Amino acid sequence: MIKKISEILKEKARTFSFEFFSPKTPAGIVKLYDTVKELAKLNPDFISVTYGAGGSTRETTTKIVDDIQNKFNISVIHHLTCIGHTKDELVDIITKIKDIGVKNILALRGDPPQGVKEWKKIEGGLEYSYQLVELINSLCNKYFSIGVAGFPEGHMNCPDKALDSKYLKLKLDKSADFVLTQLFFENDIYFDYIKRVKKIGVNVRIIPGILPIINYEGLVKFCSNCGATIPKIVRDIFEPIKNDEQATYKAGVEFAVRQCRDLLDKGAPGLHFYTLNRVEPVREILRNIKR
Repeated sequence: MIKKISEILKEKARTFSFEFFSPKTPAGIVKLYDTVKELAKLNPDFISVTYGAGGSTRETTTKIVDDIQNKFNISVIHHLTCIGHTKDELVDIITKIKDIGVKNILALRGDPPQGVKEWKKIEGGLEYSYQLVELINSLCNKYFSIGVAGFPEGHMNCPDKALDSKYLKLKLDKSADFVLTQLFFENDIYFDYIKRVKKIGVNVRIIPGILPIINYEGLVKFCSNCGATIPKIVRDIFEPIKNDEQATYKAGVEFAVRQCRDLLDKGAPGLHFYTLNRVEPVREILRNIKR
């Protein structure tokens, strides 16, 4: 039976979960299902499927979420973004998601389409993710378990961390249930974030997001787009070997295992892996952690 994430979090003090992005080709979708089949053997507590910049994978995401739930009997979080949709369109999407039996949504503002530097909400649309949380609950009255994004270093468009914390609290005040964080590589950043938001009354589960390093130059580009910091310790390890795929993979696994073990030892309530639609290195990392 497909469960709400809020139910899973009540049952388990610690969760392990995976995130997949929605492919844009039929071949990519077939490959994704093969990946999910392999990682499902690790018994994840739930998985999530992204929505694409500007809602670009709207139909694909919904189909993938439905297929995965039916094929693998795993609770899936359907990402949903404000960007690119009117409020009326969002109402239709939320209704469809509910009708096919999905019980979990990650409510996001979302990224603008590629090439768009400054996003502005469309006429009749929503501007902030807290408004999306509010819309979902007004339509479905607690049917969904709703998650939101957290930014341990502060959102890249937010002027300071204190204001970023207030925005997180606002999303939760609109009845969001849990938080999945953006990637980070220094664990003190995560634990400082927990302390910061707890001071203003945030008490829900905040699950750290983990991105294994398998391509350093790709990581640099990604972090420049999302505002995550690449600390000196990461640069020192990976810059000298950035052109050596095998060495990067080995170092990436070792770094992730150390990071994850430290997070769990210090009380993190689980791990949410950004898989990049690959079986490895996530499988290897998790097997090392669970020994």
